[in-house]
Amino acid sequence: MVNYLPRSAWNARPPNAGPGNLIVSHVQGAVIHWPGTGSTKVIHTQAAVASALRGWQDYHMDTRGWSDIAYQIAVDQAGRAWTLRGMRTKSGANGDADVNDRYGAILLVLVTGEQPSAAMKATTRAVIADFRKLYPRGTAIRPHSAVRPEPTDCPGDPARAAIARGDFTPGHVEDDLPYTQAQLRAMMQAEIEEYMKRFWAAPTGTGTALRKQLNRIEAAVTHAAVAENTGLDQPLVPPDPEPPADGQQQ
Repeated sequence: MVNYLPRSAWNARPPNAGPGNLIVSHVQGAVIHWPGTGSTKVIHTQAAVASALRGWQDYHMDTRGWSDIAYQIAVDQAGRAWTLRGMRTKSGANGDADVNDRYGAILLVLVTGEQPSAAMKATTRAVIADFRKLYPRGTAIRPHSAVRPEPTDCPGDPARAAIARGDFTPGHVEDDLPYTQAQLRAMMQAEIEEYMKRFWAAPTGTGTALRKQLNRIEAAVTHAAVAENTGLDQPLVPPDPEPPADGQQQ
């Protein structure tokens, strides 16, 4: 379940008269965006994200003349979800009225070259799952560059690659653990070693019981081999009596 921070969390300005709500039957999916500022200075703390959202809102309203910040929801690298316009209100970010009518808009708070974190991807999947509950036909997940009428590099190469891999698709779990492949291998090796230690070394371990059983079997086999070679375990059988000489009584 996503905990959506309200507009008051970033001290949003009230919106002007806007484009109205999305129509459920029109919605085809969600579009992924990034700010595209060209900066490499990360925006990770809650205070930094709130400040950035206010700045983007000011630019969209005061410079572009839009009714509000253009996006519906923002997701940051810590996995926080921020309410911008909200999922029901049409976006102003996708390119034109037609595209904004057919798609929602999710803003990933990324800077140039920055990879989406595991937390960002997990929250974005959950946000898109919530979006699909409102708009059951809206299953597509598209980069902004795939729907905007004019060319754009939004949402950047890392986010585009993540979309192509399915990282933002609800149900995708491959990247939920924030570990590299080498870290996962090391963890698996450690688990194997710990299991083997418990299996063979613990007094009550399965391996210890097996070892005792094998020792008993080995001892029995060894004893049988020695007995066969020496005849020590063969029963003593009295020799057959010689027949009596002629004329002797039995």
